[in-house]
Parts: sequence; C-alpha cells; structure tokens
Amino acid sequence: MPTGRIIDLAAKSQEIKENELPAALIYLGERAAVRDWQELFFTAVKCLYVEFSDTINSLCSTDPTRTLFLRTNTIDMEAPKKIASMIYLETQRTPNQILKAIKIIFNRAGVRNIKMQIEVREAQIAESFYTEKFSPTVELPPPPRKAKNPKPVLHLNQTIEEMLAALDAMETYPQKNSKIVLPHAEKFGKVEPTIFGNLFFVLEGERYGPFANEKNRYVALMECLAEMYPYQILKEAGHHINSQHRLTLMKGGSYLYFREPVELPNNLFLDKDFPDRVLVENERYYLARCGLHFETVMFGA
Repeated sequence: MPTGRIIDLAAKSQEIKENELPAALIYLGERAAVRDWQELFFTAVKCLYVEFSDTINSLCSTDPTRTLFLRTNTIDMEAPKKIASMIYLETQRTPNQILKAIKIIFNRAGVRNIKMQIEVREAQIAESFYTEKFSPTVELPPPPRKAKNPKPVLHLNQTIEEMLAALDAMETYPQKNSKIVLPHAEKFGKVEPTIFGNLFFVLEGERYGPFANEKNRYVALMECLAEMYPYQILKEAGHHINSQHRLTLMKGGSYLYFREPVELPNNLFLDKDFPDRVLVENERYYLARCGLHFETVMFGA
C-alpha cells in the first residue's frame, strides 16, 4: 500500500520538493519499489519499452550533436543504462527532467490517459525506514583504523597504468605537500618546484610552460601539435574515443556537443572537459599519432 505522497503523471504539472525521494513506481495498478530517481527512470522506461518499443526506438539518436536521454551508443553519456539491444538510457537527470522525459514517451506514443504514478516520501522518512529495517540488533565493534596510504608520486619512467593510478590517488586523496619527481629538471640547470601543477612540455627543442593545471597544458600542447603536425592531427578529427567513451577532437561545426570546446588551428575544435587522468591518456594518444614519445616530451607531471 502506498505510504507516501502520490505524483500523478496524468496531471498537467508535478511539483517535487527538494527533500523528496521516490519510493515506488505505480503503473497499471502494479507497484515496484525503487531506491532513487535514477532507478525509477530506468524502471519506468524499461516497462514502457514492452508496450511502446517503436516509439522509444524512434526517440533514439545517433547524432552526437544532440543531447537526448535515449541513444544507440554511450558516447557523451554520464550514467548509461541498457534498455534493449543497442538502446541506452541516460539516467543522470534531475527529477523534473525525468518526469518530463517519461511524459514525452507517452505523448509520442499517443497516450492521453497516462496510468502511471510515482510514490515519494521525504528523505528523512526514507532514511529512518531503511535504518529501522536493516539496522543490526547487536552492537558492532568499531571498524579497524585504516593504515595511512603513502604519498602518491609521479615518475615519468612509470608505465601509463602506474601514472594513471597515481593521478587517481592524487584526486582522491589530495595532499598539500605532495612531491613530484622531475627527472628532466637537471637538463636545464635548475631544480623545478615540487608543487603539483607546475607543468611543462618540450617540442622541437622549445620549452613551453609552466602551466597552472593539466587542462592548460593539454590545450597548449594540442595547439602546438595542430600547427607542427597538421596532417597527423587532422586525420584524427572525429576518430579518437577515450576511456570516458567521448570524442575529443572534431572538425568544423561538429563540436557543438562538446562541454568545453576550444578552437585549434585548421578549423579544429578540442574538448578539454576531462579529469586529469584522462587528459594524460589523450596526450599520450595524440603524441603517438605524431610519432612522438610521451616520456621525451612531457615532464613536470
């Protein structure tokens, strides 16, 4: 039986409070419990696909310049969930966007009498409900203290896997006095600062930097590569998909779906909105395409 407030999707407007969480999806008289808005969105679309598969298929888009909640691939999707073969749902949406998307499916299917409801309850009630239901009856001993992790250190003679792991550790456990070994510093006759963020690179014997962060260095490096190696870089436009399942370089107006587009020479556009570990991955890829070795070009990171 419903225990919370009911939101009827047949109503013209639905108001959701900030402290409300979904408890269940009610469709055609059947109730399915859910934990959060993402699970509710996935459950609702999964149910609707059984009845309106043609409608949902028609809503899918393979055009990367359009941001839709249904796609035939996971490019540029943050939290994709597979609905059917080659059909993915973007579940990273706000509650109002989720309700709007569900109503779009009904409208496209020509359904006027929507028989779908959402049961919501306040977050505090939901938390107390799960605490009372699943809390242990005996007092548990305190958890053991975790051993301190050693400071993450980057060396340019590390493998790419070791470098990415070190970058992950720096993002997860930031430390103010993190030390970074700069093996190329002696070549310039001075010691480089050991503060993470002083980044450099060398191309054609010229040194570029320092850069305040990895994004600035990534953009500067790609600008240099686009000018010095235009043929190799132009060939990569629209082809490189990194570990985030997103394109990194496009030509002309195809950049519109980029989150942070940056214009490069030769009418190229770069997306710089990636975590540091992915930027390092992108740098290694493009340097290799130009016949350059990552370890001999990049230092200070």
